[in-house]
Amino acid sequence: MKWLVILLILQLLQNIKCEQSYEVTNEQLDPFEGDSETLVFFDKIKTVGRERALNGSFRFAGEMNNDDFKVSVELYSSPNGDGNFKRMAMDVPQTSICECFKKFYVQFVQPSVKTGETTNFPVVDDDFCPIPEGEFYLKNILFNTEDWPSQVPRGIVKAIITFFNNDKNVGGLIVVVKIEDRQR
Repeated sequence: MKWLVILLILQLLQNIKCEQSYEVTNEQLDPFEGDSETLVFFDKIKTVGRERALNGSFRFAGEMNNDDFKVSVELYSSPNGDGNFKRMAMDVPQTSICECFKKFYVQFVQPSVKTGETTNFPVVDDDFCPIPEGEFYLKNILFNTEDWPSQVPRGIVKAIITFFNNDKNVGGLIVVVKIEDRQR
């Protein structure tokens, strides 16, 4: 009987999901062009509905390999939500594109999408490289923050994601999200 109780408790603990103490809302998406040419296009992604879900498509104009392509992310925070942004210390310097997708896309975006249902972008795994050419859709994406760090700044956070080909800016996206304590 004692083993049965222990097994039931373990089963219950396994099914309990830790919920983040904060909520993330998509506020704004601003694509930008590259300096001399643009190879990444995010101009067809919008926020929709009361939930501010991501919807639309993005396009990569060519296959992107780990040798020539890099990505950087600059992070800014406006704790009061007043647009007075300060640079955060958690930037991602120019990183090989496949490594960046394997580390950051997998943690921050992939848990929020289902290939074939909410996106046609392929699943990123250890063998994922190069980044494929093509147009990829996003359908009503809300961020699943379960695997995000528990300590994130509250207020407005802006991420400037820049893609590089041979050290030349080839376009990117500015993502602005609002992070608020979850109402209990």
